[in-house]
Amino acid sequence: MRKRITGGVLGLALVIAMPQAVQAKLNIFACFPEWRALSTELGGDAVDVYLAVSALNNPEQVEVNSTLIAALKTADLLVCTGGGFEDAWLPKALEKARNPKLARGQPGLFYGLDFVKPLPDDHGNAGPKKDGDLHDGGNPHVQGDPHRIRAIAGRLGQRLIQLDPANADRYKSTVRSFISGFGTLIKTLEKQAEPLRGINIVAQHEHSAYLLAWLRIQSAAIVEPNVGVPPGPVDLARIVSLVPRANVKLIAHAAYEDPRPSAFIAKKTGIPLINLPFTVGGTEDSGTIFEFYTTSVQRLLDGLSGRSRP
Repeated sequence: MRKRITGGVLGLALVIAMPQAVQAKLNIFACFPEWRALSTELGGDAVDVYLAVSALNNPEQVEVNSTLIAALKTADLLVCTGGGFEDAWLPKALEKARNPKLARGQPGLFYGLDFVKPLPDDHGNAGPKKDGDLHDGGNPHVQGDPHRIRAIAGRLGQRLIQLDPANADRYKSTVRSFISGFGTLIKTLEKQAEPLRGINIVAQHEHSAYLLAWLRIQSAAIVEPNVGVPPGPVDLARIVSLVPRANVKLIAHAAYEDPRPSAFIAKKTGIPLINLPFTVGGTEDSGTIFEFYTTSVQRLLDGLSGRSRP
């Protein structure tokens, strides 16, 4: 009898000790930090997300290396901007990866701009298109508008369910929670940002068009003479002259940009210099997608009050 009990206990212990089957996570390749943040918010611990470009790197200058190709090879879902924004590097990378899940027309290919209307990429100072780096698909920096991101979130949630039906209930719950909480945040920030409506600012690049449109802030000028073209002495002098005439309240640059042109103008004119995160993680106080919008609004309000946020 004792042997039977001992054997039974030992058998139970072996069953408990045996490794349990672990459900594979959905592998997501995110081009930019906003897409990693959104994928993580919606997918939680059911997804693994690879990020192609960090928040402090120029999103137009992506290094296609062996690590990136390996991530594409194993991805179940690619989440990127679209509208031609990644055309300089992504098509070639996808060709090297040869992942059928990410082929055109497959559910594994997800572009945010496929689901919202982009703003025109009409750089205010732009000359002929060949002189700059305009995008045929519209302004790609859609992460600046939380309303568009909220709409994209709903579509991304549907795609997660399609690709990973075993976790459908989990995704439905996280999507509902995100859309509700995000909607509340939008209303709160729009109320806080009311003093910003109608003010004139200068930006170093056309990176904040969506953010400014959302908050009803006017762009008096862009420091770059054309998209991606560094300003020269004549360009800087033009902006310095414009600031008092247009009653410009502040000058903003993105966290990944060289701040020196904007800092020069701020010093010459006395207006505040604001470092905007541009995307999730661009500044130390913008680590989540919720913090990204909260921080962006707060930094602009600080600038309006006369405080620089370099």
